[in-house]
Amino acid sequence: MNQSAFASFRNQSIEGFGVSGYGNVSANHRNMNKRMMEFLKKSWIPKIGEVKMEREKVHKHMIKERIRREKQKQSYLDLHKLLPMGTKGEKNAIVQTAASRIQELQKYKESLKKRNDELQMILAESKKEEFEKAKIKVKINYPIYGIDSMLEVLKCLKNCGTKANAIQSSFSQQEFSSILEIETKIGAAEVEKAVQNTLFETERNFRAHQLPMTWLTSATE
Repeated sequence: MNQSAFASFRNQSIEGFGVSGYGNVSANHRNMNKRMMEFLKKSWIPKIGEVKMEREKVHKHMIKERIRREKQKQSYLDLHKLLPMGTKGEKNAIVQTAASRIQELQKYKESLKKRNDELQMILAESKKEEFEKAKIKVKINYPIYGIDSMLEVLKCLKNCGTKANAIQSSFSQQEFSSILEIETKIGAAEVEKAVQNTLFETERNFRAHQLPMTWLTSATE
């Protein structure tokens, strides 16, 4: 009988298996587990730190968001206090009412500015017309005291609210005359009349006081 080239399966032992082969597989398995655990430990530690940092980041974000909402809420409350009574406390109502109120105030501001400009123009015109520049002339015949008469004229101008810019006077025994450049709030004719009456009144008083003195002097002689 010819011998087969194939060996019988039963008669040959499988290399690597059996008792000795099983021991090698167990050792390799343990080594693999050990390496896997070391790998997981090395990779797990950074992941724990990353998770912790992420949690802290989320926590800080939540705190910032809470603070932002509190500030926003307080801003709405403060704005609500400035709005008319009866305004609803809802955010939309507050914003709409505030926007409407701002438009009203803007129109009121423009109206006030326009009115202020008008008043400024009126005031400027009134200042221009406040003082009237004019020349007046007063005189009196046979004056007694020219200097005293001039002092009374200045008092009269002051009482009339009139400013004298220049005075040119002439005094003699026959006549006292004066030309005055004035700025006045009232009519120049009225000022001239008042000054002239003052001169007449002053001279009359002086003459009234002088006559008794003249009579006493004559009687003594």
